[in-house]
Amino acid sequence: MLYSDIREVLNPKSRKMVIGICLNAIGGGMTLSLLLVYLHDMRGFTNTFGGLLLSYGALVSLIASTPMGALVDRIGPKKVMICGLILNCVGAISLAFVTTQLHVILALTAINVAGQAIWPSQSVILTRVTPEKDRSKIFGLNFMLLNLGLGLGGLIGSLIIQTGSLRSFQWMYWIDGATFLVYLSIILTLHGEGVGKYEPQAHEPKQGSYRDLFKIKPLVLLGFGGIILFTFGYGVIQAGVPIFATQFLGLSPKWLGLIFGVNTIAIFTLQPLVMRILERYSKYNALIAIGVIWSSSWIFVGISPALPLIASGIALCISQLIFAVGEMVQAPVIPTLANELAPENIRGRANALMSLQWSISGVAGPAITGLMLGADQPTLWVASMFTGSFLAIPLFLKMKRLALSGR
Repeated sequence: MLYSDIREVLNPKSRKMVIGICLNAIGGGMTLSLLLVYLHDMRGFTNTFGGLLLSYGALVSLIASTPMGALVDRIGPKKVMICGLILNCVGAISLAFVTTQLHVILALTAINVAGQAIWPSQSVILTRVTPEKDRSKIFGLNFMLLNLGLGLGGLIGSLIIQTGSLRSFQWMYWIDGATFLVYLSIILTLHGEGVGKYEPQAHEPKQGSYRDLFKIKPLVLLGFGGIILFTFGYGVIQAGVPIFATQFLGLSPKWLGLIFGVNTIAIFTLQPLVMRILERYSKYNALIAIGVIWSSSWIFVGISPALPLIASGIALCISQLIFAVGEMVQAPVIPTLANELAPENIRGRANALMSLQWSISGVAGPAITGLMLGADQPTLWVASMFTGSFLAIPLFLKMKRLALSGR
C-alpha cells in the first residue's frame, strides 16, 4: 500500500475513524511522556508515587478490559466508545487540577477505564466497516496516522510547555481533553451497519461468552504470544531505554527526543512501503518475523556501551529504527488475525483480549526493567530482552499450525 492506494482503502466510515484517531492522538502525544514530570515538578509528588501510579493504571486497564469487551458485544461498539470518550475527556481535564494523591488516582482510574472502552470499540468498528481484503491495510494506515498524531502532539507540547509554568501544563491537559470531544463529535456522525450492536444471522449464535473465546485455540495463542512479545518490546522500551541512555551511557536527556523521534518518523514515512511488502507474505509468517526483527534491534542497544558517546546515541537511534520496522509489521498483522479468527458474536471480547497485550506488558515490562537496571545489570537486561523477543515464536508457530488445519 503506497500513499496513492489510501483513497481506495478508505470508505466514508473508516475515513472518519482514522481521522478521529489521528486528531485524538495529538493530545496523547502532548501528555504521554510528561505526566511524571508534571506530577513531580508542578504538583510536588515523588517519583516513587509516579512510578507506582503508572503500574496502578496498567492494573486498572487489566481489570477493566474483560467487562468492556463483553459490553461491546452486548450493546455495540459505538455506545461503549461514546461513554469511553466522555470519561477520558473528564479524566484528562481533571489532571490539570489535581492537588492530592487521591485526585490523581481518580483521574488515572477514569483514563484507564476509558481506554479499555475506546480501543476494542474502535478496532471492532474498523473491522466491520472495512472489507476483509482491506483490513490489514486499514490497520496499517491507522497505525501510521496514530503515530503522526503522537509526533505532532509531542512537537506541540514542546512548544507549549514552559519551565516552571503550571499554566502551560494545564493548557496541555485542556487541549488533550478537547481532542476527545473532537473524536466524540466524529463518532456521533457514524450511523448504520457496523457501528451498533451486531444482529446475528439465523444460523449464527445469538450470544457469546469468554468461554467461547477460549475455545478458539489459535486466537488464545495469538493473545498470549502477543503478551510475551509486547512485554519484551513495548513494555521495556519506554521504561528502560531512557534510563539506559542517560544513566548507563551518559547521554543527555535531549537525545531521547531524537531516539524516539526516529521511531515515529520511520513509521509515518515507511508504513506504506512495509504494507506493500507484507502483501507478498502470509500473515502468520509475518507474525513470526516480528520477534526476529525486535530481537535484532537489541543488538544495537547491546553494543552501544562499547562505542564513543555520540556513536552510542546513534546506535540507539538505529535500534529504534529497526524496532519501528517490527511495529509496522505488528500493527496490521495482529489485529487483522484476531478479527479473522473471532466470530462476530464475540468480536468485542476478542479485541479486549488483544488489548491485554498492552496492559500486561505495561506492568511486566517496567517491573523487569526496574529490577535489572536497579540492580546495576544493564548487560543482563539487554541479553534478557534479546532472548525474550524470541519466546513468543513457538506459540505463533503452534497457532499457525492449528489455524491452517482448521482446529
